[in-house]
Amino acid sequence: MAEASKLAKQAERLWKDEKYSEAEKLYYESLSVFPLHTQLCEFAERKMKLGDVKGANKIWTALAESIKSQPENITGYGGLMGAMLMANQPLRFVYADMANNNFKSGDAATGIEAAVKCIELYSGGKPDDLFVTIIRDASRVALSIGDKISLQKLNDISSTLKKNMGNQAKLGVTITDLYLLILNEKYDEAIVRLEDMIEGKSEFMFAKVLAKETLSLVYILKREYDKAEKNINEFISKNIFAKDKHYSNLKGMIAMGRGNNQLALKEFSTYLSLPVYQAPDKFKYYTKRAEAYEGLKEFEKAKNDYEAALIYNPDYEPALIGLARLEGRILTERKSDKAAPLIAIMEPVYANKILEFNGTELTIKGIAPDPGGLKSVTINGEKAYSQEGGDFWGNVPLKEGMNRISIMATDFSGNSAEKIIEVNRPSGSSSASTIQIKEGKNYALLIGCQNYDDSKIPSLEDPIPDAVKLKLILKNNYNFTDDNLFTLFNPVLSDFKKQFLEIYEIIQPEDKLVIFYAGHGVWVEKEKKGYWMLTDAKLDDPNTWLPNKTVLDMIARVPARHTLLITDACFSGSVFKTRGLDLGKKDETNPSMVQHMNEKISRVAITSGNDTEVPDKSVFMKYLVKALSENKEKYLTAQKMFVNQIIEAVMTETKTEPRYGTLELAGHLGGDFIFIKK
Repeated sequence: MAEASKLAKQAERLWKDEKYSEAEKLYYESLSVFPLHTQLCEFAERKMKLGDVKGANKIWTALAESIKSQPENITGYGGLMGAMLMANQPLRFVYADMANNNFKSGDAATGIEAAVKCIELYSGGKPDDLFVTIIRDASRVALSIGDKISLQKLNDISSTLKKNMGNQAKLGVTITDLYLLILNEKYDEAIVRLEDMIEGKSEFMFAKVLAKETLSLVYILKREYDKAEKNINEFISKNIFAKDKHYSNLKGMIAMGRGNNQLALKEFSTYLSLPVYQAPDKFKYYTKRAEAYEGLKEFEKAKNDYEAALIYNPDYEPALIGLARLEGRILTERKSDKAAPLIAIMEPVYANKILEFNGTELTIKGIAPDPGGLKSVTINGEKAYSQEGGDFWGNVPLKEGMNRISIMATDFSGNSAEKIIEVNRPSGSSSASTIQIKEGKNYALLIGCQNYDDSKIPSLEDPIPDAVKLKLILKNNYNFTDDNLFTLFNPVLSDFKKQFLEIYEIIQPEDKLVIFYAGHGVWVEKEKKGYWMLTDAKLDDPNTWLPNKTVLDMIARVPARHTLLITDACFSGSVFKTRGLDLGKKDETNPSMVQHMNEKISRVAITSGNDTEVPDKSVFMKYLVKALSENKEKYLTAQKMFVNQIIEAVMTETKTEPRYGTLELAGHLGGDFIFIKK
């Protein structure tokens, strides 16, 4: 034990110095000597907070297996049976810690699995406060995601304990019994139980709160919407800890039940913007929102939501059925559609019939929804960027005097609509001499793939530390807040897609997004395609790799004004365009130039390598960190940073060629990402 403690202390010091890989090796070495469950649970919690859910769960699992394999070493008992009983206490602690942290910020299904293992260890023992907390939290999550099997297991275990124990075990039975009634659609019986709890016939302290929360759901399932709405409003008004947004899923279901799809969309969108640990049942409400979109004949958005639901739960039957039904509806709609898209201009916003604008080029952004899907948009005859769901944007040059601008939208059935706007550019007008930047929020998604499942793919040392360094620079120097900095370490493919879904729900049109990826990348010369390898990739199975084109498509859906992709891995030349780096012809200290670039929608990328793999030890990262941390300018464009401080320095030290370029297929309009210093 002393040797294990010594190793754990060394690991602790390394972790504080941000030497994460070295620290992790020492923690695992200490585990091989003796399972220090308290220290290793704390390490797992740190991994979870850092964004490495997979790595954290791996530690808890290894720790539990170690305790189970050597109970006599844990307790010092000579007899194996006594040792096994005494070892239950640290083992319960490990499973409870794993469950609790997964419920808070990890994976709900993994949390329930750990909770069941924890509760099973109470067999023949006495329930305590830990038992109550775990069975309560696990049961609520199981109800939300519809996990009837796990809920039944929890019920069976607590029912066994109820025969000989007091209120602690009875509470577990009360909760699991009640939730099983709901999942088994025995709503009337559930309502009787809930009303008894509300009237004070239950002996449990928080029973009334639990009952009032649950009663609204049961009323909705019975389609008694007035009762449900009244109950929700009363609960929120009387409970200081209850927030509207946490019950927006129920409000959305009420709105749908009453046929108000627009209100349902608003409420479901609020719920889906919550972190996944606050809304573990997102797959249900992506499906519900898809149904609302269907009701409004916004089929492309409905399709996106059904597909989102299946990312969270690939076997969710309502989403599978909805997606199959929708495909048929889209085909039918396209055959019979005689109506043209409806064009709405979102930008520029103007009150009068004629817009006054001083600039030489105007960005037009709008939406043209159509049940059969939007095929194309032109602005004064030039093709604009558009998406099937209806969003479009493009630039139009302005001459002095009156400008007549024609926006033409065409759907897949061949129907076209035109909208005319008139813009007056005053003669002799000049741009502003001071910078007036429209600032939304700054977001960043920092991805580090370090430890791979496939032994044929070598693990890396630096992706996570590099991502942490970048996170701290963005937070300390460039107005990125903790709440808007997302870390995703050692993700599998589904984790990556889920995180993007969270970003879609919260980011707004004036916001900015940085996406950073460090990990293995591969270029397939025969296909002329690049891929990222997330940690569940198999070297011999290209189907498990993430195509760069898929990343591009995901970026295209993000509604941010500016998106910057930084990859410390190769990125596909087939989706990456580099325009002439004519920085010398521009004065990027000129306020009007900075403002001009900020107004235009940008989708740009900086990569550490061209179409080849980059070295394990990243010189690119060294100069990226140096450029951002030593920057003294208030406004620093991504292109200027690349030209002045990255490309030449990296190529001097390595054989790799970093690149800066535009992502034209994601809707780039000629602007650039601007880092605004605090």
